[in-house]
Amino acid sequence: MKKAVSILVVLFSVFALMTGCGADYQDGVYHAEFQDYDSHGWKEYVDVQVEGNQVTVLTFDGINAEGDKKSEDESYRASMEPVKGTYPAKFYTDIINQYLETGKLDDVTTVAGATLSTDNFRTLMLALEESMKSGDTTPVIVDSSSSQ
Repeated sequence: MKKAVSILVVLFSVFALMTGCGADYQDGVYHAEFQDYDSHGWKEYVDVQVEGNQVTVLTFDGINAEGDKKSEDESYRASMEPVKGTYPAKFYTDIINQYLETGKLDDVTTVAGATLSTDNFRTLMLALEESMKSGDTTPVIVDSSSSQ
């Protein structure tokens, strides 16, 4: 009997540890952006909404000094798409969908033609991890040299 109880205690402890391995996110809206604009005049950012321990809404884009969105810049698209085979509205959506599919940053693979933006997404999301866990909704400003 003692052996059975010991086994149950061990199994329960292992189960408790395993359930604690996942991220425990607090409900809220979180924002992270780079401190500076890149060499093309864009500053990438992420906005995340967490509900029930899951990211339910995610925005990833870039803005310029005038507040225009990179994903909506048709001249940027026209110059990038023929060369890279992608453009901001497409690759931002691809990156977001990869993340939302599993909720795991490790599952986001580099989007061809958007390597820097994929890396920037990872950097910004990592910067938000602690905030999402603690529930601190203060915007996070990331040193641009950490990815760009």
